[in-house]
Amino acid sequence: MRQRPPGSRVRHGDPTCADYGCRREECVEARRFKQKRNKLLRQTGRPGMVPAERAAAHIARFRAANLKDNEIIERLGLARNTFYRVMRGLPLTREVEQRVLSVPAPRPAAHEVTLVDVSAVATHRRLQALLRQGWPPGTLEQRLGVHLGWIARCLRRQAVTVAMRTRVAALYDVLWDVRPEEAGADGHRARATREAAAQAGYHGPLAWDDDTIDDPLAVPQTDAERPIASEGGNLVDRWLMGESVILGPAERRQALAHLFEWSQLPPAEIGARLDMTEAAAARAWERHKEKAREAGGPVPWRRRWALRNKELTKNEMGAAA
Repeated sequence: MRQRPPGSRVRHGDPTCADYGCRREECVEARRFKQKRNKLLRQTGRPGMVPAERAAAHIARFRAANLKDNEIIERLGLARNTFYRVMRGLPLTREVEQRVLSVPAPRPAAHEVTLVDVSAVATHRRLQALLRQGWPPGTLEQRLGVHLGWIARCLRRQAVTVAMRTRVAALYDVLWDVRPEEAGADGHRARATREAAAQAGYHGPLAWDDDTIDDPLAVPQTDAERPIASEGGNLVDRWLMGESVILGPAERRQALAHLFEWSQLPPAEIGARLDMTEAAAARAWERHKEKAREAGGPVPWRRRWALRNKELTKNEMGAAA
């Protein structure tokens, strides 16, 4: 007797339910009918197992409609293992093939756009950054709606589809600044993932900005070469006073940190002053705080001032002094 796996989708009336030990009449009868049918197929020279080509091609139409694998599995009513056996080209029963083919495939969604191959560089960077953040591969694969082991294979490929690049980018935008432990992930797995990613040389989210992560020629900020800046001292002070000077990477980080900590400007305006997007400026500010935290020093924060509608009292002036 086969053991029913956890999360089995088999319901009463399915012959497999009787294989799992169920003795309900409809389950036993379904298995008896299946056995008779298989015997007839063998006697007439028709095998009970068929190639996976037709079923796999039908499933590909669901993927062309930009449906995630877990959504397709739900629509077809298949077990997860059966679904991926079909996609690997392994033989399947006629019943499974008929079940797959009986569900109409949705209309392709921008087929010429979503399924075209593009460079995988940006996708690799985002996946590696999330791994460096501590997100276990299995958790990311579940959120992406792909099969287990997909990330490892993706990181060895030179190209991905536009649909998958978009899917990974959307997940990255949600998770790049979230620690897995704070989202309920197992702490041991998160630490193990971070350590493995660090040993592999992966860079975390703070090494990339939105305007560089998609650029194949860009390098992580930790490895970036400094451009030639204006000559002279006090460049940041001169820039903050409105002088037209060119800031190098270190001066840009210093200016950005000053504006975030000591000004009331919104992130969008700070980014605009430094020719950065709002998201890139916010990420650079998070990077600055993270480095201060790692150095063991005081962590900067955004100062806030409230206007007073009355003069300071003598005691308040003394306390302020």
